[in-house]
Amino acid sequence: MTEFTFDPDPAQAHYNVAHLVDDRTHLYHEYDIDREFDAGLTDPRTGKEDAPPDYGQRRAAMLDFYGHRCGRCACRVGDSTTQELEVGYLYSLAMVTGRGDEWALDNLVAVCEPCYDLLTTDCPEDIGAFGTQYETAPQFPVWTCDPRVAVERLPLTGREVWLREQLASRVAVSCDQETGVNQPVARDACLARTTSAAVAVALGEELILDEYGSCSTMQRRLSQRWELLTAHERATYRDRAVDEDTVIGGGFEPCVDLQEA
Repeated sequence: MTEFTFDPDPAQAHYNVAHLVDDRTHLYHEYDIDREFDAGLTDPRTGKEDAPPDYGQRRAAMLDFYGHRCGRCACRVGDSTTQELEVGYLYSLAMVTGRGDEWALDNLVAVCEPCYDLLTTDCPEDIGAFGTQYETAPQFPVWTCDPRVAVERLPLTGREVWLREQLASRVAVSCDQETGVNQPVARDACLARTTSAAVAVALGEELILDEYGSCSTMQRRLSQRWELLTAHERATYRDRAVDEDTVIGGGFEPCVDLQEA
C-alpha cells in the first residue's frame, strides 16, 4: 500500500478511518472484477436492475478487504453460514448517498445478515417480513467498523432503553449531526437512530468498558444494576422501547442525542 501521512479530524478520532485512505483499485485486478459492471445490469426487456455477473468475485474481494469481519459489528463473516461464521452480505452506500455506481468497490461494505437487515430496512411495513435477524444486530457499532455504516440500532427492549440512557450520561462526544459520515445510512434505515458515528461508537466502547473493565466491589456493572430496578421502573422503560407496531405507526419519539443541541 502507498505510504501516506494522515491526520484525522478530531471528530473522527473515535473510530476507524481506514475507508478514507485505503485504495481498493487493486482488487479489480486481483479478483478479476470488470469495472464495466460497476453499475450492475439492466434487463433491456423489463428494465429490471440486477447484480453484476461477477457478484461472487466482488463479495470475495470485500470479505477479504474487511478481514472477513462485518463492517459494522466486526463479527466473523464468510461465504456461507457455519457454526463460527455469519454469511457475508454486500451493502452498497451508493443506494443512500446517490454518489457513484451501486456495485463499485469503493461503495461496498461487507456486513453480517443481522446488520444488513438493520441497514436495508427502509420501509417500516417491511420490518420482520423476511425474518427477525435485525434483532440480533448489536445496538452499537464497534470502533473498528467502517464509520459510514456506524449506525445505532433503535432500542428494542426496556433494558436497551435504560442501558442507552446510562451510557449517554457517561459519554461526552461532540460531532456535527448534519455532516456525520453515517448520516445517509442512518436517515434511510428506519431501524437506526440518527446518532453520529462518533457518538454511536463511543457508546459501544463505554458499554464494553463497563462490562469487561475493572470494577470495584462497591460498584455494580450496568447488567447487574438493571436487575435491581423495581418491576414498575422496568415496565416504564419497556413502554419506551421500540417494537414493530411502534415503528410502523410512527409513534417512536427518539431521545435527544448527545451534544446535538
